[in-house]
Amino acid sequence: MIWLRWVGAPLLWAALLVLGDLWLYGTPAHPVFLRVEIELAKTLSAAGMLAAAFSFGRGEYLRRAWLLSALCMVFLLLRDIMLIPWFETIPLSIDVIRGMLVVLANASLVWGTFLLSRAWKVAGLKLPGTPIRRHLVFGAAVIWTLLIAGPAIVSNFQTLLRGDPEGLVGMASSIGDVAALILIAPLLFTALALRGGSLSLPWWLLTASMVGWLFYDATLELLPYCNASARSVKLTSEFFRALGCLLGMSAGLAQASIRRAAIRHPG
Repeated sequence: MIWLRWVGAPLLWAALLVLGDLWLYGTPAHPVFLRVEIELAKTLSAAGMLAAAFSFGRGEYLRRAWLLSALCMVFLLLRDIMLIPWFETIPLSIDVIRGMLVVLANASLVWGTFLLSRAWKVAGLKLPGTPIRRHLVFGAAVIWTLLIAGPAIVSNFQTLLRGDPEGLVGMASSIGDVAALILIAPLLFTALALRGGSLSLPWWLLTASMVGWLFYDATLELLPYCNASARSVKLTSEFFRALGCLLGMSAGLAQASIRRAAIRHPG
């Protein structure tokens, strides 16, 4: 039942998002509802990961890893703040600043996820399975991610070739997405290396969060080719975005809970 505690809240949140969307669609409140939900989900994700980071002492490996992961959402929240119309009135290149914040968000996510995926090595654990099987799983993750996120890189590159600098920001962001999603396989191996139990829970939840983001990208890139309506694409992508954010929150809170328990009951 420990899983229900940490997975139940994200599933409930995503279900309520769908119900709220169906109820409010076509009303003036609908865009406000979606915007508030998105910002709350990002805030909760950042808060959960910050809780994990600050449960460790200064200089500890996992503090840095969780902090970098949390910074992804912090940068995205800062970008979203700059969507407020008032920022269009100030004499700055707001689009470039927004783009750079997205690039920073992706960079911090990739770095943080990479550090978390190497926790097994820092702890002196051995990964399960043979090297060949691990390489096959990693290769499958690379291929699947490129199939989903690769078209966005090509599209942004074409935009850049047309002389639009936004293409560079978009391409960098897409490459960051690919790099982060490829790390799903190492996160999964880390969860398996911890041999189950509560210690592995944050890594299982992180893996689930990254799978949520993978399906978010897949929805945006692939559903339009299946003649899905714009409404279906929007609702489905927001469902998976919510799961990605809230499972990330649960991963951080689970890590903080485990850390507090270890401090209270050492050994």
